Amino acid sequence: MTIQQMVQSQQQQRIVSRSGQKAQAGPHVNPYGTPGMSLNNAGDYRKIVPVDEDVTKQVRQIAFDHMKNGYGVSDGEDISTFIRNYTMSLAPEKRLSASWTLNDIFHKEAARLGEFVHSHDPGWDWGKPFDTSILDSYPQGLDTTI
Repeated sequence: MTIQQMVQSQQQQRIVSRSGQKAQAGPHVNPYGTPGMSLNNAGDYRKIVPVDEDVTKQVRQIAFDHMKNGYGVSDGEDISTFIRNYTMSLAPEKRLSASWTLNDIFHKEAARLGEFVHSHDPGWDWGKPFDTSILDSYPQGLDTTI
C-alpha cells in the first residue's frame, strides 16, 4: 500500500466516523485535537498561570536534556506527553492556560540554554555538536524572568 493510499484510507475512515457523529445528537468532538482540551468558553487562555514548582522543574529538565542529548533538537514527543499528562490532571477550565504556561516555560528555558551554549561556543548553532561539558556550569533554575 502506498502512502497516498494510506492517507486516502484514513480520510475515508474519518469521513465515515464523522458522518456517524452527525447522526448522533452528542456534542461535536474535534478529531484532530487533544482529548479533554476544548476552546469552548475558554476565554483568553493564552496567559501565564501558576503551576506546580515540581512540574516547572521537570519541564526545565526536559529542555536541558534536549540540549545535552540532542544539541538543542528533539522530536518534542517527550515534552508534549509530559505537558498533556499534567494538564489532563487539572480541572478542564484550567488545562489550556496551564498548557500555554508550560510551553512558554519550556521555550524560554530552551532559548536560555541556547544563549548559554552560544556564549561558550560562538560558532555553535542548533543541532550542531558542541562540548556538552559546557552545560556543567549552567545555572539551572536561576532565571527569574520566566
